[in-house]
Amino acid sequence: MNAPVWTMGYKPTKDDLKGLHNYCFEAFGGLVLDCYLSFEPEERETDDDSGCAASMELEWALVEGVDISEVLDSHWAELIENEALRNLADQVKDAAFDRGEA
Repeated sequence: MNAPVWTMGYKPTKDDLKGLHNYCFEAFGGLVLDCYLSFEPEERETDDDSGCAASMELEWALVEGVDISEVLDSHWAELIENEALRNLADQVKDAAFDRGEA
């Protein structure tokens, strides 16, 4: 009899995840976290504003649909955010290449 490991905890709804970037993060040992992150695009420098780089913020880290983001320390959250941002940048480059824009 195989019972799910993750039976307790909050399971976000589709509305909770709407508008977020989905990224699957494979942790050491093969555990896969289904992550949802908010995205802030780059803001270019202007005369009035110093601008900022693009960034992502981890909102949800799901294992079998249960959110475990609150138990991740800042190191893991930052690692997931950086990998997800690089992955998104690679997707944008690949799409531009596929359209012949590269």
